[in-house]
Amino acid sequence: MTTQPNNADFVFSYEFNAPKELVFNAFSKAEALNKWWGPEQTKNSVVSLDFRPGGIFHFKMESDNITNYGRFIFGSIQPYDLLEFTNSFADEHANIVPAPFDISIPDRIFYRLIFTENNGKTTITMTGQPVDATPEQEAGFHSINASMQEGFGATFMQLSTYLSRI
Repeated sequence: MTTQPNNADFVFSYEFNAPKELVFNAFSKAEALNKWWGPEQTKNSVVSLDFRPGGIFHFKMESDNITNYGRFIFGSIQPYDLLEFTNSFADEHANIVPAPFDISIPDRIFYRLIFTENNGKTTITMTGQPVDATPEQEAGFHSINASMQEGFGATFMQLSTYLSRI
């Protein structure tokens, strides 16, 4: 795992000991996402998955009697090289809702994941940027960079564990 913060965007990179087709496919199937996607401190489950450009991934995160939802709206999908989506907090019907914490962040964040393979190992390089954000939301987004690095690191570690078991 390596990180490369930058003033304009969120940048994160993680290397997996698996071919890129296997890594990419872990994003495309609900049964796989149920095993690894989401914060490690919550019980995460797929509500629905329509893995195609314009499709939605709606998921549920539960911990300590608190339930939150999230959603992706997929953009470009180029198997096994590129995956783009906007990510938002959501309600149980997949409608966008504000983040469930005190920092004001954008309602939508655009992520681009690039998959590269070298000698059977795959690196995901992930970038993120606010969509239609106010200056306050952009500042909030940049202020949580370290926690996003930690969160995606833990999530991708779960993916790495999942990939080692299949």
